[in-house]
Amino acid sequence: MPATPYVSAAAFRAHPTYLDTDGLVPGNPDMAAQDAELTNLLLQASAWADNACNQPVGAHMNSQFTRVRTDRSGMLRFHADHGPVRQVTSVSYGWSPTSLTALASPQAWVEDGANLVIGLGGASTGWSGSLQVGFGASPGSELFVRTSYVAGYVATQLAASATAGATSIMVADPTGIEPGGQYRLWEPGCEETITVSPLWAAPAPTEIPGPASVLLSAPTLSDHEEGHDVSGLPADVRLAVVQYTISLLMRPDTRAEDEYPDSATNSGTRGSDSRRTGMGLVNEARRNLRSYQRVR
Repeated sequence: MPATPYVSAAAFRAHPTYLDTDGLVPGNPDMAAQDAELTNLLLQASAWADNACNQPVGAHMNSQFTRVRTDRSGMLRFHADHGPVRQVTSVSYGWSPTSLTALASPQAWVEDGANLVIGLGGASTGWSGSLQVGFGASPGSELFVRTSYVAGYVATQLAASATAGATSIMVADPTGIEPGGQYRLWEPGCEETITVSPLWAAPAPTEIPGPASVLLSAPTLSDHEEGHDVSGLPADVRLAVVQYTISLLMRPDTRAEDEYPDSATNSGTRGSDSRRTGMGLVNEARRNLRSYQRVR
């Protein structure tokens, strides 16, 4: 499950859902409790989107273990399990899975977001196997390869408030953020697109990221509060999360165990909807995610 939902509670409420989200925790007038429960549903919907795509959609680290044959130039060519690939952080290779050589500065050519071409010649640390593989190696040599890379779309939130004119923002997770990249700050009523400064030095990607300050190329236009989305997710992915969350909120109390049972209900929102099972929204969400499904 993603650490933060792909759509914040505030952004979901700003969407024209026509649903009452102030009573998700019955008998509790505290809006913080209502926000927490709505965030739980949005996290479930975000995890559902990942499962529908058969890969995490948000930016993340992934490690891949595979066997690859070198081409005639001594290069490795293989398909990344997750995409789109943003950055290759490490590559190790060798004749045996227990004796691998790490490339000191892996340089990868990424084609179509997931096809990797990695050169081995002249860029590795001391060889720990019996032979050095690189340019001039016999083509077709099978190697064990371990690769780590960043894939997916930026999906984080502000870790601290920012005033209008701020030249930097604090984000909860900098994974996938690139110098010069443009991202949307989704705060209802004062949304804006921010551009990361080309001079910003991104922290080394890690599987357990922490908050980081991101330098901007231009000051922010508005004040922004902590907890709002800083996102590079395509709009149709965000819409799919909203649609699935709506379907969760429309689900009636019932003893039936079908996924979205068709039954009589007193819910005015659900009763007046032509898609009485809620599956219409789920199918629309699936269609929106179709372009982002994992390709093997």
